[in-house]
Amino acid sequence: MRGSSGEVLDFECASLNAAAEHLVRDWGVPSCVSRWGQHGLTGVELEACVRVWASGVPLSTTLRLTRDGLHGRFQVVGVKEADALVLWLLEPTGEDPAVVESEREARRRAEAALESARDALAREELLRQALSKARMVAWEWTQARRAVTWSQDAAAFFGQSPGALGGSLPSFLSCVVVEDRPRVARGIEQALAVDGAYALKFRCRHQDGSTHWYEAVGQSFHEGERPHRMVGVVADCTERELAEAVLREAEERYRLAARATHDVLWDCDLETGRVRWDGGQEELFGYGPEAADHDFAWWTQRLHPDEREAVSRGLHDFIASDEDAWQAEYRFRKDDGGWAHVLDRGVLSRDAAGRPVRMIGSMMDITERKRTLERLAEEAEFRERFIGILGHDLRNPLNAITLSARALRRRAPLSSTQQQMAQRIEASAERMGTMISDILDLTRARLSGGIPLQVAPANLSTVCRQVVEELSAVHPDRYIAFDVDGRSDGLWDADRLAQVLSNLVGNALEHGAQDAPVLLRCLDLETLQVVEVHNPGAPIPAPQLATLFDPFRQAGAAREKGRRRGGLGLGLFIVREIVHAHGGSVDVRSSELDGTTFTVTLPRDARRVSR
Repeated sequence: MRGSSGEVLDFECASLNAAAEHLVRDWGVPSCVSRWGQHGLTGVELEACVRVWASGVPLSTTLRLTRDGLHGRFQVVGVKEADALVLWLLEPTGEDPAVVESEREARRRAEAALESARDALAREELLRQALSKARMVAWEWTQARRAVTWSQDAAAFFGQSPGALGGSLPSFLSCVVVEDRPRVARGIEQALAVDGAYALKFRCRHQDGSTHWYEAVGQSFHEGERPHRMVGVVADCTERELAEAVLREAEERYRLAARATHDVLWDCDLETGRVRWDGGQEELFGYGPEAADHDFAWWTQRLHPDEREAVSRGLHDFIASDEDAWQAEYRFRKDDGGWAHVLDRGVLSRDAAGRPVRMIGSMMDITERKRTLERLAEEAEFRERFIGILGHDLRNPLNAITLSARALRRRAPLSSTQQQMAQRIEASAERMGTMISDILDLTRARLSGGIPLQVAPANLSTVCRQVVEELSAVHPDRYIAFDVDGRSDGLWDADRLAQVLSNLVGNALEHGAQDAPVLLRCLDLETLQVVEVHNPGAPIPAPQLATLFDPFRQAGAAREKGRRRGGLGLGLFIVREIVHAHGGSVDVRSSELDGTTFTVTLPRDARRVSR
């Protein structure tokens, strides 16, 4: 019997065996332990019974009875069982040797029962600790009591206040999330209907507002057609459910990405050599579901014969290496016998010992991209060949125009107007000749693997002076400052370097500030030779710097809107190609404060450059 706050107030007799019924009737034993003292029963106090129930430690004592001048004595053993207290008493007998022996036997039995109760208590504590460590609780339902008994701290395990679980299945269901209650109720009904194991998964909302996942497993027992007992444990599986949800989301993204990119995703078990395709093979290659699981040999047989050995060997070398990512382009035979150009990429997974155990990747059909690139390359090659042929064929009539203009100026006396016209014809022809030379250099750079060089001993300071003199004659109103620091000899193509310097200095004169000098410097850096061309003035816009050396780009178009210079925009492209042919580099810096500087860096010996 409990008080309003759950404390134990008394113990009331709930059931008796046949011998106990005679004892209670003959000696007038009251049903409540608290009234035993009033009716002549001593030796078993209410406080002692409460201690047994609270601590689980069994009680062993002597009960004395007095009624109508009669006296009796019994050996008593008290043991806690579930939510009740069980008292064992021996039948009253006389004080003879047989009685003494009977009492000794009773004591031995009581001590054995006490030891058994202690073992049960230890096992119960061990089970409680195991459940606590495993984040579990245990529960039991019996038909006899028609109530649910939970292990210790079950309410806190479900995030509820003490006593919230109650002793019935409906009271437990009130703690379950509303959406899960019908399913849990059906699961319990099915478990009661069939003798055997059961499993349930459900959610509970804690008092702090959080939702946790739980999984219940156990066993139901039947007597005949009727259930009489259910036992089980409940585990908190929230972390596992969250991890599985993240995994499901990742797999969904994986599938959507595969559908969006039209890739064939594959997973290879390196220990068994089996490869599994995750769909997409029918759309890309025409193979049915039976091809989704295959081995390395099946894949190797479908590689193009010209690429089979190289691709297969490359893959096996990669697996044996320390690298983590693999990529290859090859032709793969489709189910209809055609060939698909494939970009195949994969990553390697290793075990704790560093051994490769798994490889995952994707096959992308790049057939259309390959065809488009090949078509564009063919068109570009045709255009460049056409331009090269056209430029070559234009030289003959252009030479005739130049020679005729020069002969006209020298042979006949001409008026000033006629002289100007002849000079204009000759200058235009020379400018057109420069354009044709640029076109031919472009063709050589694109189609012949680079601009050819005639490498020989040369002095770069001499080349610089020659360029300065030529451009000073063309721009008599401009000043070009030239400075040499250290040696300037090496093995280069002097004519080609003169072309580089003429282009860079000419650009500086054309696009730099008209009232400021152009600076040309030749610097010695031991094994390297550096040439700098600097001019003050408006900077090159930042967006143009990335493509400044590409063909058909006008270097100063955005800087000087008011000036017009003839050309095709090939000058800086040819500069870069000539410098690269020497094994060097060309860079540019441009700002409002410092102006524009082109820097050419050359190795001392261009013969060592491998092209």
